[in-house]
Amino acid sequence: MNEQKRGRNVALAGAAMQAVATVVALIVWRTTGSVAALSSLWLLLGGVLLWGVTMLLFYARQLELQEEAELQEIAQRDTIFDENGVVDRPARRRLAALRQWAVPIFTLLFAGYHATLAILMLRYVRGLEVSALNSAGPGAGFLGIVGMAMFLLSRYCTGMSSMPAWRLLRAPGSYMLMCVLFLAVMVIDLLVAYSGNPVLDPIVAMVFPLIELLFAAEMLMNFVLDLYRPRLPGDEYRPSYDSRIFNLLAEPGRVGHSIAEAVNYQFGFEVSRTWFYQLISRAFVPLLIFGVVVLLALSSMVIVDEGEVCYVKHWGRLSPDTKPLPPGVHFKWPWPIDTADRIRVGEVHEILLGLGEQKKPKTDKSGNLLLLWTEEHGYGSRLEMDFLIGASPRDTLRQEKQSEEGEKAPTDVSIIKLVVLVQYRVAKPFDYAYRTTDAQTLVTDVATQEMMQYCASATLEEVVDEGVDRPQALMTSGRAAAAAALRARMQKRMDELHLGVELLYVGVLSAHPPSEAVPQFEKVLEAERLQDKQRYEAQAEANKTLAWVAGDPGKALQLYVALHRAELLDELRKLRKDAGKFTPAVEEAVDQAQGQIRVLAGEIRREKLLGKKESDLETRIGLKQAYESLLGELLRAKRDREGFDYDQALADARADVETRFDELEGEPAKLIAEAQAYRWQRELSEKTRLELYRKQLLPFQTAPTVYRFGRYMDVLDETLPNTMKYVLGVNRDLLELRLNLETQEKDVLDVATEGRE
Repeated sequence: MNEQKRGRNVALAGAAMQAVATVVALIVWRTTGSVAALSSLWLLLGGVLLWGVTMLLFYARQLELQEEAELQEIAQRDTIFDENGVVDRPARRRLAALRQWAVPIFTLLFAGYHATLAILMLRYVRGLEVSALNSAGPGAGFLGIVGMAMFLLSRYCTGMSSMPAWRLLRAPGSYMLMCVLFLAVMVIDLLVAYSGNPVLDPIVAMVFPLIELLFAAEMLMNFVLDLYRPRLPGDEYRPSYDSRIFNLLAEPGRVGHSIAEAVNYQFGFEVSRTWFYQLISRAFVPLLIFGVVVLLALSSMVIVDEGEVCYVKHWGRLSPDTKPLPPGVHFKWPWPIDTADRIRVGEVHEILLGLGEQKKPKTDKSGNLLLLWTEEHGYGSRLEMDFLIGASPRDTLRQEKQSEEGEKAPTDVSIIKLVVLVQYRVAKPFDYAYRTTDAQTLVTDVATQEMMQYCASATLEEVVDEGVDRPQALMTSGRAAAAAALRARMQKRMDELHLGVELLYVGVLSAHPPSEAVPQFEKVLEAERLQDKQRYEAQAEANKTLAWVAGDPGKALQLYVALHRAELLDELRKLRKDAGKFTPAVEEAVDQAQGQIRVLAGEIRREKLLGKKESDLETRIGLKQAYESLLGELLRAKRDREGFDYDQALADARADVETRFDELEGEPAKLIAEAQAYRWQRELSEKTRLELYRKQLLPFQTAPTVYRFGRYMDVLDETLPNTMKYVLGVNRDLLELRLNLETQEKDVLDVATEGRE
């Protein structure tokens, strides 16, 4: 009975100590603003309830023993029975009711108390930000003093609980010892915050509720197991709120004893009684302390290898102004005060963009890797990813035309398999290591994003005008330009994100369509080649026509440019007084000239890529220079509408037209030459006739009859060269002509036959 009274008094002292610790934690929370102090407050308050229940059980046990002593004393003098022959023992019934109903209900309520407050604290702490603590040093001192007193009392209680009479002190004693550990963590947290780094406070505030949830789960499990645990007469009573986990941590010696018994059982003899085991058991603590000291000493040394830099964080904090440690041996505060992070700046990192999951590579009979354009091959046995390519200019024009006609135009895109190699190194170690959580993954994601955006605006194999701001011919001639553009875009984006990396190389390893699209793609290529054939035939026909016209297609085109120049200058000369008409006319002319220059420059560049020399491109180069000269005159006229010398420019243009026209050698030149020859022939012939007429006019005027007779005879001589003619000098009426018709007919037939021959 005195033992139960003593246990009750110890429980009362424990409740008082727990209440004092709760008040101190409340004051520390209100003074410092520590969230961990608020979280530990509910743990300490729960201990007050536990000590109260323990004190109640001791008091009920004391009354039960007192009742039993009184009954024994009465039984020695007399025996009192009720009418059924059974002695009424209310104190025992009260103690049994407490053990059967009150303790299990308290266990459930105690578990609910810890679970509810733990969940509320977790939700409360999750939305808080780390902030500086006030008066952290004095708060740590008060908690340390209270924790020391609680530690002594808890060890005293756990020592008493080894006796069966005070076994009820084991549960609150181990709970108080856990509270001491929590206060020790709180002291460390406040000391770290006092040094200017409150980063541990929210972490500790999150750990305490998690431990409460674990304790609540154990209480609930104990409650369920007590319902089904068999109870034999004489068994020692153990309340369901007694935590096995806390007891194990409060009395670790029992764990060592259990381990020794297990070792003895496994080996079949008393290993724990050997000198080696005894030596290890006696020297374990010094060896453990020596090992901890050696580890702390080793953690104070930092060896930085070549090609590395090292940042030292003090209490987990690092400033951007902190200089990294160069290669060599350096010293710092031991862990966990200072921690070292090594960053390899001399290593070239390499990533492959456009590759997905692993696949089995295709090889030939010799084991060589096959990389076929018509099949997916990948790199490193990985599948290649799909990238979308924007619609070509031809498709865009077709879609616009269909939209104008009211038809629903589908959005045309192309799919390409693209693999890009990216090599980079760490240029700014601080940005690479501390500004992002996973810089390497972010570098890959940023590079992939820029690659996808670049592909979305690129053309597959078509080269568009230079004035169009669009990546060109990604699958053919535009790889080098694409690699340079991707490197610039990726580097700019990574600099904006402060990733601290420098791109060393970006190259397109492969670019080809998906294997499923190869037949259709080959059809497209076939159609394009057919289109090229038709274009070449059209160009040949055009060159034939130009050659027929001018003898040389280049000269014909030069003549066209000269004529166009003369027409434009003449038109601008007429419109120079009207600024409203002059400005749009000259701007249109400038745009046309610039467009022709871009087209010719693209053709020259394409022909050079095909291996042609500049000597083979004199025609296009000459045309480009002619358009550049025309563009210069148009720009001068645009800048100085009134002051430009249109007359002189027009005269030069017309002179250029005349010069180039004279150099033509085609069919029109032939016709012109023939016309000129006919002109001179006709002109000389007419001059000859005129001179002949003038010479015949004089004899006519002198003797008209003789002249007419002579001309008459000339005509007869010309028309009847083989006919005999007679000239009579007498009057014709005085003559009588007799003809032999037969002879005459014969003569006529002879003359006719001779004429036919």
